[in-house]
Amino acid sequence: MASEQIAYARANQPMTDFDLTFNGKKVSDRELWCLATAIYFEARGESYRGQIGVSQVVLNRVKHHLYPSTICGVVFQNQHRRNACQFSFACDGIPDRVNDQRAWAQAEEIARGTVNASLYLTEVADSTHYHATYVSPTWARRMDKVTQIGLHIFYKFKSGWRFG
Repeated sequence: MASEQIAYARANQPMTDFDLTFNGKKVSDRELWCLATAIYFEARGESYRGQIGVSQVVLNRVKHHLYPSTICGVVFQNQHRRNACQFSFACDGIPDRVNDQRAWAQAEEIARGTVNASLYLTEVADSTHYHATYVSPTWARRMDKVTQIGLHIFYKFKSGWRFG
C-alpha cells in the first residue's frame, strides 16, 4: 500500500531537535511521554501503521471538544475508574513497566512523528475511537467504522450524532 510505504519512509527520516507544537500549544516532554506511553501499552504488538493509528486517535481527541485539551489529559482520562477509563492500560490495575526498549524507542518516535504531522494515516483520518477485534463495546454500534489495521478497528462519530 502506498500509505504504508509513506509511513515507513517518513519514519526513517532523522529526528531533529525543535519545539513541537500541536493544536496551537507547545508540546512538553511530559506530553510526548504520555503519548508514547499510550502507543506502547495500547499497541506495541501492532504494526507500525497500527501504532500510528492509535497515536492519531489520541491526538484527534485532544482536538475534540468532548475530551481534555492535553495529550496527558486524554491518555489518562478517568484513570481512577477501574476498567472504565479511555485507554485500558491506564486503569486495569496492572503495573505499567516498559520491558522492551526497542518498542519504547519506536513509540517515542511515533509520538514525535504524529505530533509534528510527519506521520499521518489518511485511512484513520479523524477517528476518535478504536477497539480490539476480540471485544465488542456497546459504543461501537453508535459510531461509523472507519478502518481496521491489525487487531484494531477505528471509528469516528456519526454525522449528525449529537456529539459529532
